[in-house]
Amino acid sequence: MKYSVIIPTLNEEKYIGILLQALVDQEFKDFEVIVIDAVSEDKTQEVVDSFKDKLILTFSASPKRGVSFQRNYGAKMAKAPHLIFFDADVAPEPDFITKIDCYIEKGTVDVLSSWNVPISDKLIDEFLYWAFNQLYLETVKDRFPAAVGTFIYVKKSSFDAVGGFQEEVKLAEDFDLVGRMFKAGYKYALLKDPKIKFSVRRLEKEGRVQFVWKNIRAAFDYHLRGVGSLQGKYKHEFGKFNLLVKEKDRSLIKYSKKVLQLIKKSGQTHG
Repeated sequence: MKYSVIIPTLNEEKYIGILLQALVDQEFKDFEVIVIDAVSEDKTQEVVDSFKDKLILTFSASPKRGVSFQRNYGAKMAKAPHLIFFDADVAPEPDFITKIDCYIEKGTVDVLSSWNVPISDKLIDEFLYWAFNQLYLETVKDRFPAAVGTFIYVKKSSFDAVGGFQEEVKLAEDFDLVGRMFKAGYKYALLKDPKIKFSVRRLEKEGRVQFVWKNIRAAFDYHLRGVGSLQGKYKHEFGKFNLLVKEKDRSLIKYSKKVLQLIKKSGQTHG
């Protein structure tokens, strides 16, 4: 197989099924899926297990809780030469991996990410992430390239060569990985197409003003003082989301009828 898709989870029963169904619906099929779970206290494993007849799928309990550790743990299990990391609350379009594969086949790239698109009907969310994509990621990509954990592709040999994610890094571990790879001479790319759709649950939980202000301050600290300056200073919880997939989100997630049905079922089950 060509790709190993690695997904760290913690209490993701309300979102992981949507991502797994989106992976079932991918046009490109030559990949395995590895879910590394930090001993969830909900029905994450039951939801994942329900997809075992639809995907080449491994569910593994992580011996340690933490996004960086779980991603590295999954990478060690990976059988493919190319890794794709997804957060559990994303929704890739059916041609997502096809487009990534076409780009990789055209030339040498070691690590790449894409523009982020919020699954939201709020104009402020669209504006915030347009600004983040265009005014930040695009502006700094040639000197300080970055990737968001929503989606990262990396060549496994290059990932292993830099030691993967730094497990002690709890915030901006995604930026740190790309930054270290770039400094080591590995080739980076930022794609506008395909874009990765993601839940705005963190914005909903933290509040948009607080979220933006926190990230502006964190960005300045990161560029001026390094990733170490962020650790313990900014709150960034993992696996603490209890928001349901909202009714308003249904019209915005267009990747397949099956995903829409899954969202509807989730709302009926947990509403």
